[in-house]
Amino acid sequence: MTIIIVLLLLIPIPFARFESWPTGGTILVRPVMPWSRFHFCYTSFPGGVPIEEAYHFTWRGQILPANRHSPMLLSITSAESPLLKWQNNPELALEKVFQDGDFVQVDTFWQPLLLWPFSMLTSKLT
Repeated sequence: MTIIIVLLLLIPIPFARFESWPTGGTILVRPVMPWSRFHFCYTSFPGGVPIEEAYHFTWRGQILPANRHSPMLLSITSAESPLLKWQNNPELALEKVFQDGDFVQVDTFWQPLLLWPFSMLTSKLT
């Protein structure tokens, strides 16, 4: 049974990586399932209208906007720090990205689930 569990953990699955661009700082890395979703919430500039952009994933790990026909580069023009909400987790304020004037780049990559804790450890050490 242990061997079967280890083999299942070695099967690559998609992960979503949120980075600030062009500085390349990692904001968030999460495993992706077909029901995974994230939201960007911000106040539009200069109008001040609250905006929530919703995105979800396909079973292949592709990002699909909930209200658009094609994925876009996530450049957020906000009057104040935008918020990133992954699934039902608490919102994450993107203050540093906002202050530096960076874009948010979201990409997906495939990796075995067993390696995810090790990649988080190496990102903390650098």
